[in-house]
Amino acid sequence: MTLPLSIQSRFTDTYEGNTAARFNNSLEAKNFEAALQQAGASYRTKIIKSKKSGRQFVVTLLEAL
Repeated sequence: MTLPLSIQSRFTDTYEGNTAARFNNSLEAKNFEAALQQAGASYRTKIIKSKKSGRQFVVTLLEAL
């Protein structure tokens, strides 16, 4: 599966061995998830809470780019 370049460029991190994109607010994460759904990609979202950095939304791609 090939994702558009605008989506691929957001995956700049790794999380639990998978390619990941990190967001600081839920609106950005939801918009990104909608784009992934439209592209037909398999993904998983994890919400990480910490006192130091606040809440982060990590979207991991389950298939290789």
